[in-house]
Amino acid sequence: MKRILVLTGIALAALTVLPLQVAATPISASINLNTVFAGNTPDGSSAPWLTAEFTSSVGSGTGTLVLTSHLTGPDFVQGLSSKKSTVGWAFYLDQVLSSSGITCTAGACASNGTLYNASGFNTGSVPGMFNLAFGWSSGSQFMAGNSATYDLTFSHLLTGNPFVENGNRWSSVAHVQGVVGGCSGWIVSGDGVGASGSGPCVDPPPVSVPEPGELGMFSLGLLLAGLFLRMKYVQLRKTR
Repeated sequence: MKRILVLTGIALAALTVLPLQVAATPISASINLNTVFAGNTPDGSSAPWLTAEFTSSVGSGTGTLVLTSHLTGPDFVQGLSSKKSTVGWAFYLDQVLSSSGITCTAGACASNGTLYNASGFNTGSVPGMFNLAFGWSSGSQFMAGNSATYDLTFSHLLTGNPFVENGNRWSSVAHVQGVVGGCSGWIVSGDGVGASGSGPCVDPPPVSVPEPGELGMFSLGLLLAGLFLRMKYVQLRKTR
């Protein structure tokens, strides 16, 4: 009887400790946007051009998302100027966020809003579902050296990393604008197919305009050549 009681006590203790151990299991995910899906390659810096870090733990209903820009020069991310406009930066989540589950706590917060929509957003030519979107205004763009930190609250306790690839095997997408030469590009993270970026944006070749001094010398040369030909013509007529 005592043995049964001891075993029962051990089992109850295990059931009590096990959830605590599961809840303490960390979740850490890195998302690197390092592929140009369409359009042009961002200026200067090498991939990844944007990164996102998510941290939480199994059994928790909250997590922290840090967005970081590695863009250079005039390149920027904005978007979400309206409900139908393209996103600035978006992700796919396999967990539902609560109705008030997105709070920016530091950095260059998305001035046009951060939205969760189970039906997805406009991500240009990049296919698949992306249900968490960020957008910055033209007066407050997400640029080189910027970062933003968000607290996320989910409707259910997490059992693993909620940032996963969608049905087209892309986990994140962003629209980089301001590329030198008037270009832009859609960059992605994931193992999907169909990426066909156009490479760097090439400026049209500059038009060569002669300096005033060079133009004067060129005109004088033409005048002298004309006079020389005129004199030769007159001499030929006299010899006939």
